[in-house]
Amino acid sequence: MQRGHCLLAGGALPFLGWPGAPHKRKAVCSRALRSGAVVLAVIGAALASRLAQADPLRLRADAFAQAQPDTQSPAGLIVLQGHDRVAPWIDAEGLVWSGAKPNATADVLVLTVRVREPHGYGEVRAGRFVVATGAILPVPIDGAEAIARTRSGATVEAFGGVPVVPRFGARAYDWIVGGRVAQSVASRAKLGVSYVQRREDGEVANDEVGADLAIEPVTWFDLAARAAYNLTYPGVSDALASAAGRWGAWRVEIFASQRSPSRLLPATSLFSVLGDFPSQMLGSTMRWKAAPRLDLLASGAAQSVGGRLGGNGWARGSLRLDDRGAGTLGLEIRRQDVDQARWTGVRAVLSMPLGRGFRYSSEVEVVVPDQPNGRGAAWPWGLVALSWRSRTGWEVASGFEASSTPQHRYETDALVRVSRTLELP
Repeated sequence: MQRGHCLLAGGALPFLGWPGAPHKRKAVCSRALRSGAVVLAVIGAALASRLAQADPLRLRADAFAQAQPDTQSPAGLIVLQGHDRVAPWIDAEGLVWSGAKPNATADVLVLTVRVREPHGYGEVRAGRFVVATGAILPVPIDGAEAIARTRSGATVEAFGGVPVVPRFGARAYDWIVGGRVAQSVASRAKLGVSYVQRREDGEVANDEVGADLAIEPVTWFDLAARAAYNLTYPGVSDALASAAGRWGAWRVEIFASQRSPSRLLPATSLFSVLGDFPSQMLGSTMRWKAAPRLDLLASGAAQSVGGRLGGNGWARGSLRLDDRGAGTLGLEIRRQDVDQARWTGVRAVLSMPLGRGFRYSSEVEVVVPDQPNGRGAAWPWGLVALSWRSRTGWEVASGFEASSTPQHRYETDALVRVSRTLELP
């Protein structure tokens, strides 16, 4: 299992593009270097009328750079965002991933223009984006999505397009359509039904129906559930149900879930690399607000993997360093005991402002396996990040990640982000 290099350090560095490692993201959607110009042209065209009227327009540009010493392939990401504060019903966004290789490439990850009804009754977006509604598996597409809402609490969503494929390859008779219908009842309950069908070469590749439900009968108790059923290969592909109650400083939740291999998400830490696999779980989570700035959490669950029973559990403490929560200190202990995945781990997290616009974040994890099998007595993973924001709109952030896992003896990544926010009169 590959681990995505997301560099999520206390919010200092956001997720970059599609899930997965950089070379995986490049395999999702590639195009020639001119793609960057296309992004600029489309976003500029979408907002040109507003500029011509000299209305206040807010533009944001981010430039990222990443280097992996093991591959010697630096890469970068350009993020462009624009919205009009006077007419906030239109906005646009573009993300272009570029790689520094003998044959320079630039991959369009996201390119969307969204138009919203001012009163919230509907919106339409078109371009390249990730569609995710209700119980439907998130899918990146080139297409369009429309959402309509009524005063009675009904919502209707519909989308269609072409699934994103490597290097804009041939996609004859490849398409995807779907939607969701939902109804809210007196702000206490919401029920949704979803459907999606994907075809490859004209043949049905995925046909899935799903339902999601959320109920809050009283202020201290709520229920939530979702499930997706695969019609192509009959069976439940994803299901989750939970019930939670709140009493003063306490919150207790009981949950049950089933996950298929297709529903596994990209990992953002060593814990999720080693602990995320197809399984069925039944467990509970408790949270106690022990002090105004101190939260204590614990969870335990029985887990079935391939018909073999086991379990997992963790305990976590989170201390806010100030009343606003700008700084956080956390400690977590975790135990996984299922079939071939038996290990104990500890995680420490620190995030805090340093003054004068600087902010520091770090995270360290150490996993000790029950049976190392010659792959080291302990597997460490660490991340440090530092960001700076000026009053003039500039922002610079950098991060460094290092790890040792069963798949790699060592691995390092570095990431730098430069951002500029402009106010155009």
